[in-house]
Parts: sequence; C-alpha cells; structure tokens
Amino acid sequence: MMSRRETEELIERYCMGQLTPEELRIFEEWRESDTDLSQAINDHRLITDAFLVYADRSELKKKLSKIHDEMESEQYRFQAPMKVIPAPESRVKMIWRRYKVASIAAIVSVVAISVSIITFSLSSVGGNKQQSAYQELRREVERIKRSQKALIKDINQKNDVIIDSENSFTGTGVALNKEGFVLTSYHVVADASAIYISNDKFAQLKMKVIYTNPKLDMAVLKVDEENFKGFNEIPYSLKKSVADPGEKVYTLGFPREDMVFGEGSVSSYTGFEGDTSAYQISIPVNPGNSGGPLFDTQGNLIGIISGRNSSAEGASFAVKSKWISNDIKEHAAEKINFPSKKSILSSDRAAQVKKLRDFVFMVKVMN
Repeated sequence: MMSRRETEELIERYCMGQLTPEELRIFEEWRESDTDLSQAINDHRLITDAFLVYADRSELKKKLSKIHDEMESEQYRFQAPMKVIPAPESRVKMIWRRYKVASIAAIVSVVAISVSIITFSLSSVGGNKQQSAYQELRREVERIKRSQKALIKDINQKNDVIIDSENSFTGTGVALNKEGFVLTSYHVVADASAIYISNDKFAQLKMKVIYTNPKLDMAVLKVDEENFKGFNEIPYSLKKSVADPGEKVYTLGFPREDMVFGEGSVSSYTGFEGDTSAYQISIPVNPGNSGGPLFDTQGNLIGIISGRNSSAEGASFAVKSKWISNDIKEHAAEKINFPSKKSILSSDRAAQVKKLRDFVFMVKVMN
C-alpha cells in the first residue's frame, strides 16, 4: 500500500512522462479502476498549469518593467552636442521625444495582447484537444461531386428538407454489430442535420445518433431505414485490453471517395499530450480518416482514428476500444452488442481487407 507522498510522486512522474512502459501500463490499469486516482491526476494537472500561467505573467511584468526603465534611462535621453552652435536634432530623436509616452503605451498594449493569447492557450490544456498541433480529420467537402449531388437531391425529395450542400463533411465509420450499429468520431457528426453512410455494398443508408461522448470523441449511430435487413456477420472482435507499443496495426478509411488502406504500429500507450484514452500510432492519416477502424493482426478492432499531430509527420492518434466499450456499457441508454468472432484471424492481410470492406463506411454529414 503506497503512502500519500509516494502516490503524489508517482502522479508527478506520470504527468511528466517519466514512467517506464511497464510502469505506465500498470499505472493506466490502476487509473481506470480507481476514480479517486483519476481525479487526483486531473487536479495535479490543473495546479501545474496554474503555476505555469502565474510564472509567465510574473516574467512578463519583469520584462515590461525592464523595457520601461531602459526607455527612461540616460542612453535614451537627448544630449545637446558640446559645440557653441548646437547641431540640429535628428528626425528620429525628435519623433521619439515627441511621442515617447505614446510609444511606450503601444508596446505595452501589444505585449499584453500577446500574453493574453498565451494565457488562454495554457488554460485550455487537458480540457480541449483543439491545440495548434492536434488536428481532427473530418473532411470538408468543398465541391459536392455528382454522386453527392444525387444524394442531396434524393434527401430533399424524401424528407422535404432543404440541405445546404456547401456545409457538408465526410468521415469514416465501422460496424459494431449486424443490427446496424456503427461507430465513428463525435466531431464528424457533431451538429449534423442529416447523416448517411455508404460503401461498395450499401449505396446509401440513413443513420440516427444513438449515443455520443465528446470527451472520448466517439459516437454510435444506428441505421434508420424501415427495410434494412442488417449487416452480415461481423468478422472481427472488439478488443477489451490495451495493445502494446510495437504491435503491428492497420486502418481503413475514406480520405477520398475510394477506401484507403494504411499500416504501421502502435507507438505509445498514450495519445496527444499524454491522453490515456488513446494510442499514438505510426500511420499517416488525412482528413476523412476520422472514425476509421484500427485493427491488429489478430482480427481485433483496437480503436478508431481521432486525429493527427500536424507538427510531427506520421504521428496519429486513435481512441482505445477498451475505453469505448466500457463507456458504452456504462452510459448508453440502448443496449449495444459488440462483435466477438474473429473469422479473419487465419487470413492474410489482403484477404482480411477484402472481408472488411463491407463493414467500413464513408460517413456523409450535412449540417
């Protein structure tokens, strides 16, 4: 049993990224099972961020004071030349003498605005992934192609609703079970007025949102069609444990009109800025990949693509399937069954991808 001091030291090492991979794995399992520990970690990060903001403000005050003192010092004051007939003042010095006060005020204003922006960015660490380096991967459709125009026309005729084709997005989704449940990213379907999915087998299926969790950036959709008869038997399972760094993985998604395959490996137990609900993976992804499935070589769905690090080439992130399944079981109002069979396990990679094509969808969103 750890003492409180030992626990606090362990939390500090965790937040600073100083744990070994084995220590990190054990610590994550402890955190997932202990809500008090999870809260203590969040409190530690809030306190640390507050100290950082205070330190930056103190440093800014010192810099402003130094600037002011230098401007008032002797080296900035005009000295008459040691001649019987004074030399004319330079234009720069004349302007400085006349507008010195206004210039100081302008400099202070610019610096103050800059530090306000910095402070706002620091205060949002841990609560919001919309940082400059983190990029979500919902694909904005600038010009609707012929198939999408036909889709919009069909929607308007069926539902007597006018949908703005200029405000459309696409992402990727993956089937959760044969009953018509599909998993995708929350930011793909946020504020949607209409959602449809499609792939080579299903030209168009209308969807409705069943459950969302913005903090995990995940959403569960369900087919909303009277004549829908269900998907085929799901050939993969939802992994209930955490994958290890170095494991080979691959993803399928729709960064363009055709499905795209990408492969790599798990790079880290944690995602962006140490997010324990996600992995970092070494697969290049693009807008349109959000919500796409991440599979391991054993036929397990281990997560869904959520975003990428725009400042690090090939560094992407995926929400862990373990967190997704636990969250759905605990909070979703409707019971949702998860896939458990792994009929693609004995197949090679090409054969696996061929079987998976029917269960990975382009998610089309109209806002």
